[in-house]
Amino acid sequence: MPANDRRFSSVTVSIARRFPRLAVVVGSIIVGLPGAVQAQMVSQVTPIGAASGSVAARADSIAGQGDTTQALALLEDAVRRNPRDAVSWYYLGSLLWNQTGVGMRPGRYKDQKLVRRVAAADSSLRLAAQYAPDSARYLLTLAAFNLRSGYASVMASARGQFDDALKAATTTRDTRLLAQAADAIGDAAWRDYEGTANRALTTDNQRIQLTNNNAFQRKDALAYVQSFARRIEPPTGGAAYNKALEYFRMAIEADSSNLRYSRHLFMALAERKDWTGLRDVAKRRAVQFPLDYQSRLALGLAYHRLEKYPEARAAFDSATSMMDEGEAAYYSRFTRILRPRPSADKQNAGGDSLSYAKLPAEQKRGLEAMYWLMNDPLALTSENEYRLEFLARVVYAEFRFSSDDLGIRGAETDRGDTYIRYGPPDYEVATVGSSFIQGLAQDNGITITWAYNQGLTFFFDLSRAFGAARHAVADRDFVEKARDAVPVSFANMPTSRLIDSIPVRVARFRGTGDTTDLVLAARVSLDSLTRGATLAEVPVDFDFRVFDQFVRVQGVESSQARFAADSTNAYARRTYTRKLGPGINVVRLEAFQADTRRAARAMVRLDPVVTRGFGMSDVLLGSKPSARGNAAPTRWRDVEITPTEGSITRGASLGLLWEVYDLSAKDGTGRYRVAIAVERTERGGPLGFAVRAMDGLGRAVGRTQASRDKFTITFDRSAPAAPTLVEFLSLDMSDAPAGRYTLRVEISDLGSGKKVFRDTEFSLR
Repeated sequence: MPANDRRFSSVTVSIARRFPRLAVVVGSIIVGLPGAVQAQMVSQVTPIGAASGSVAARADSIAGQGDTTQALALLEDAVRRNPRDAVSWYYLGSLLWNQTGVGMRPGRYKDQKLVRRVAAADSSLRLAAQYAPDSARYLLTLAAFNLRSGYASVMASARGQFDDALKAATTTRDTRLLAQAADAIGDAAWRDYEGTANRALTTDNQRIQLTNNNAFQRKDALAYVQSFARRIEPPTGGAAYNKALEYFRMAIEADSSNLRYSRHLFMALAERKDWTGLRDVAKRRAVQFPLDYQSRLALGLAYHRLEKYPEARAAFDSATSMMDEGEAAYYSRFTRILRPRPSADKQNAGGDSLSYAKLPAEQKRGLEAMYWLMNDPLALTSENEYRLEFLARVVYAEFRFSSDDLGIRGAETDRGDTYIRYGPPDYEVATVGSSFIQGLAQDNGITITWAYNQGLTFFFDLSRAFGAARHAVADRDFVEKARDAVPVSFANMPTSRLIDSIPVRVARFRGTGDTTDLVLAARVSLDSLTRGATLAEVPVDFDFRVFDQFVRVQGVESSQARFAADSTNAYARRTYTRKLGPGINVVRLEAFQADTRRAARAMVRLDPVVTRGFGMSDVLLGSKPSARGNAAPTRWRDVEITPTEGSITRGASLGLLWEVYDLSAKDGTGRYRVAIAVERTERGGPLGFAVRAMDGLGRAVGRTQASRDKFTITFDRSAPAAPTLVEFLSLDMSDAPAGRYTLRVEISDLGSGKKVFRDTEFSLR
């Protein structure tokens, strides 16, 4: 190929400069990528055939220097003198197209001068193709121009031009143009697939009707669709899909260096969940093109869907290392899964994109790190499976919903946003006809329904000519409310179905300075961990970790224990103690059985507590407490007690342990009142029950007041003034019925009149 043919013309370079994020080469589109990757991708479609010294070559040079008026005059003069000069017509059409703007849309051009320029560009490119019918390049440029017209009928005409271009390129054996034509034909077939896939038979051609006041309850949206739409099995769209896949593969075979073609192949394989095929193709491309991060993204997606999480993480990390800073931030953008707007619920304040955007950069990083820590299914694995799922969703959305012709990136589309937030839909169906809006029928497009088992249903209107879908207009209020209520879900993850919860109870006592002492009691169900194991004794790993407010690990305690494989209904009880620093702390406890891949987890966020002045600790629940040794306890550690997570066997005593801080003192003595209230939270069953408070020597203390489902015990104490006073006793509830109870311990400083209390829950079983 001559040197002039292997470079961008001045016309196409000026287009690329005008649109830096979406660099457009006539007849081929490149989504903005780092230069090293673009060099592999560029399909060199330039105005070609202008011999050195010709009018077209001079016009190209002049246009490159910025004098488009003179360049146009030279070309117009050339075609007047020789109306069959295809090369000049082609250069003229390309230059006029550049002046009109690449992203043409209906109704965009208001003044007649611009309308005439668009018409002139169209006529010039058509004449170039007419006078050089064997030029694949001219046909491809004309077809690309028509695709960007924004008119369905004009866009449809591009299909025949792409077919003619493929024939011409095959005849001339121009592999690059053949690849471009094949990819364009595949892209057209893909738009057909979009409009025909997952069709449903409907009753009397009924279409989905959405109004601002929907006749059906929103929670019944899926039932509403299924009441008149029956999905066709096997799913429709196979013929269009197979044609698209065939031509995408043809394009790759002819020009393997072009990233647009490989992206389309990735899209097709991912759509049919051919993860093994996607992995194999991406692997080969990653070896062939070491700087192609797109193939690493595809590899990460495939590995993740195959549940090869270490390999997925390595692939995503490799891709990120090849990206520039802006592109890496695009794929990892944290706000994609936050609420779009502030919540009216104070407990959820700050968890939205607007609040996040106002934070300093360091706080943003800290919040994002804390979020992924709190949403890491298992710290015992080296991967954060949920974050990998998030990245896989973004990559899938980019491959599946991007539109090169429309200049749209997939993660920014309505379907892309929904997919990133909630994952692949559990139910997908397409019905003929766009949804009704206020009872008025829209175009003859398609309504796509996505439904999730968690209860969310979304409606998208698809315009078949464009292959792009948007949320149905009358449904957008629901979409906003859904994002506010459930901003993200990872329910599709296998780990979400395999991880059980570990019941835990935490109690905090004041430490030295600004520190606190943590006691965590847990009860781990062994049945879910050991079920299906083949060993007589099944090893279970336990891991306890504490993270500070900067998401730094401040303590790790790991161990392994073996249990009988038939440990049905058995529990492993664990107790952990740890000193916590100031600020927010997060504690995690995990149990993991490597052979069965079953796990259990507990995670608790602990907000800062007051460490000075009058107050009390949390109430530690456990077995019947007693003092260690003969001396009176001065701190909680001086009391013998086996902590519990809050589940007590009927007939056993419930031990209580807490500390009181900085009582006011008079004559060296502090006086305070203790009130303990026990109330049933489950009504029904036997009426009434009895509770007795017993001190460390087994003596009943306090005065009781009883009602049908509540007991209150009060007693006064006096003790020598000290920064910390330790209280411990047991509750005898031997005749109380099984069920759940609430417990309140209230301390009144009789000297100052101040009060403080702690609420907790427990159950008798």
